[in-house]
Amino acid sequence: MKKNKQAASQYTRAELMNHAEALFAVKAEVLYGALYEAAQETFSIEEAKERINQFMKAKVKG
Repeated sequence: MKKNKQAASQYTRAELMNHAEALFAVKAEVLYGALYEAAQETFSIEEAKERINQFMKAKVKG
């Protein structure tokens, strides 16, 4: 039996932002900030969660 590792589903920024509160319990603005500097256009749910966690822990520059 072959083990095929299925790739995680990818979603656009807009799709994730439309469902930010349901998926991640954050407002769309938080997700926007978390994905702002990312070069890629699509993300898995796990990638987005990781970016949100990093964004929320980041120190404010000022």
